[in-house]
Amino acid sequence: MKELILEKLKKIDVIVFAIVLFLIIFSIFNIYSASYHEFSNLYIKQIIFAVFSFFIILTTTFLFDYRWLSSASFYLYATGIVLLVLVKFIGTTILGAKRWINLGFFQLQPSEVMKSIMIIFSANYISSSKFPLSFKDFLKLMLFSSIPFVLIYTQPDLGSGIMLLLPVLAMVFLAGFKLRYIIGFALVLVLISPLVWTHLKDYQKNRIIAILNPEADPKGTAYHIIQSKIAIGSGMLTGKGYLQGSQSKYYFLPEQHTDFIFATIGEEWGFVVSFLLVSLYLVLSLRIFFIGRQLKDMFGKFICYGVASLIAFQSFINIAMNLAIAPVVGVPLPFLSYGGTALIMFSFLIGLVLNISYINSKQSFQLYTENIGDY
Repeated sequence: MKELILEKLKKIDVIVFAIVLFLIIFSIFNIYSASYHEFSNLYIKQIIFAVFSFFIILTTTFLFDYRWLSSASFYLYATGIVLLVLVKFIGTTILGAKRWINLGFFQLQPSEVMKSIMIIFSANYISSSKFPLSFKDFLKLMLFSSIPFVLIYTQPDLGSGIMLLLPVLAMVFLAGFKLRYIIGFALVLVLISPLVWTHLKDYQKNRIIAILNPEADPKGTAYHIIQSKIAIGSGMLTGKGYLQGSQSKYYFLPEQHTDFIFATIGEEWGFVVSFLLVSLYLVLSLRIFFIGRQLKDMFGKFICYGVASLIAFQSFINIAMNLAIAPVVGVPLPFLSYGGTALIMFSFLIGLVLNISYINSKQSFQLYTENIGDY
């Protein structure tokens, strides 16, 4: 039994697994540092989430077959929509936003679940369509995407809504969708941007204005990004030291264990570790993309493309937000920010990627040995 387990572990993608393992363990230490002075038990909850996430990664990798999701993708989509609708009626409101369903032992965030579902649904839709993807298929997929986007946006949660759409658009681009259509779609977005602006809530408008002119309201709308920049800058090359961050410990830096965990890390660990984290996210995204590129199975290929895009976009936007070069949109840093639903769903997606790699490498090996036997 032990030999069988070790043999299976040898067949998973070591780079993806090692990076995710490091990020999750590293998150526990930094969530403790960012929250122990204010919330004494958050790191304990994160340890529980981490253990459960490792269990999900391993079980999804070895005891699952991703191909089953192809026939179940529409039912998963419908389930995700039902969860988002339920938030409207039985959701828990925190800081003015109704985004969670209280399960008693756990606060479920359906928008995080829907991001994973949308990747699976889009991968199945694209893999079932003709290549290159036609404009008609593109419009249909955008229609399916717009329903959960609107439901998430009205929670309100613009950040999660954007993160639901971006991987889908990346998958469409990689499906060979004609460049002129993509340029046309971008131009339409530019033309309707004034209309979009009028429908944004006041706090969303203020966050955008704060990026352009943070000095205009340093104690109000720009407070988060100013304190984040101070925290990161004060860390300099090697940081102030673990548990020694003054911005987070003296309550200057808001949401230091969730949206602004990167600023906490920058202050205590400095530029060297911060740069390492950025590099790890880049390597992780590229590695998952590379796994997808090697596959002949189109469904598995586009799941990998979607997961790589989600990790790349979400980590970039969160870090840019911490560096005050993007508006504060409230998206967590994958595997590092505190939060059960996000960590569990990202772990499921990683398990799915490893499962895709494992199944296809096993099939490739079987095909290779069969061909050798023919000679």
